[in-house]
Amino acid sequence: MNADVRNLVALQDVEQRIAGLQKQISEIPAKIQNLHDELRHLKQTHEQRVAHSLEIAKKRRAFEGEVDMLRSKLSKLKDQLMTVKTNKEYTAMLHEIQGAETQIRGEEDKILEFMEEGEQLDKELKSVKKDLDRRCLEIQGSIQALEQSVPDLESEAVRLQQQKQAMEGVVEAELLARYRRIADARKGMGLAEAKDELCTACHVRIRPQVYADLRQTDNVHVCDSCSRILYLRDTL
Repeated sequence: MNADVRNLVALQDVEQRIAGLQKQISEIPAKIQNLHDELRHLKQTHEQRVAHSLEIAKKRRAFEGEVDMLRSKLSKLKDQLMTVKTNKEYTAMLHEIQGAETQIRGEEDKILEFMEEGEQLDKELKSVKKDLDRRCLEIQGSIQALEQSVPDLESEAVRLQQQKQAMEGVVEAELLARYRRIADARKGMGLAEAKDELCTACHVRIRPQVYADLRQTDNVHVCDSCSRILYLRDTL
């Protein structure tokens, strides 16, 4: 293989690693923001569950207070029942007593519903709280790991940039410029591996003579389809 092409393959590998690191670094802020958003959503959801549980307890207490008032009223009505003097007053008083008892039963049914709902909510809150605490710790750990990874990634990118500059110096200038033009037009990939008589970048078949020449000579060949400089990995 042409020595300059061999150096270009190594250069392209380094450039791809640099690009990968830069992409990784650029994505970290969004990843951290997504984790913060998830953390905030989890906490807000839990707070809403807690608020709902407190509201149920508040409603139950309100109904319990209403029942206490009704029981007090009922007690007074029963005392008054003993003092009425006419059948009409007695019948009216009985009707009022029955109405109060019916209302009490209805309120007590509601209290029971609130108690059952409250107990279920409390069980769910205890279970969810454990999962919430665990997930919050995981998210905070992920955020910390991402933040701490940035300096190392940036340091590695700088090291590879220096390596890249050194590697550019050993490639023939005209071929390097040619590689750059192709790479700029092909998303950073100026070379393509030739394998099984195919260009692995565009998957178009390479002419047999060109493929044979790649194996037997140091000539520089490009893919007829995508114009990338071809190389054979097994001859590096």
